[in-house]
Amino acid sequence: MALAAPRSGIVEIAGPERAPFNEIIARYLKAVGDPREVVSDPEARYWGGRVDEHSLVPLGEARLGRIGFDEWFRRSQAAA
Repeated sequence: MALAAPRSGIVEIAGPERAPFNEIIARYLKAVGDPREVVSDPEARYWGGRVDEHSLVPLGEARLGRIGFDEWFRRSQAAA
C-alpha cells in the first residue's frame, strides 16, 4: 500500500544485504543442492548494457526490506 506519491516518480527499494549478483546466484544454487560453480564475467552484458557493482542496487535513499536472502529462501521453500 502506497502512503504517498513517490518523489520524482521513483521509489528505490532494496533488501537489507548488499552482495554481488554472482554471489547471490551461488548462494541460491548451493541452497537448492545444485553443484554448479558460478563464474563472474566482468564483460557480460545485461540487456545490452554493462553491469558493474552499482548497476542493480539503489545509490541514494532507498526503502530497505528486513528479510535477507537466507530467510527469504527458507520462507519460500516452506511456502512451496
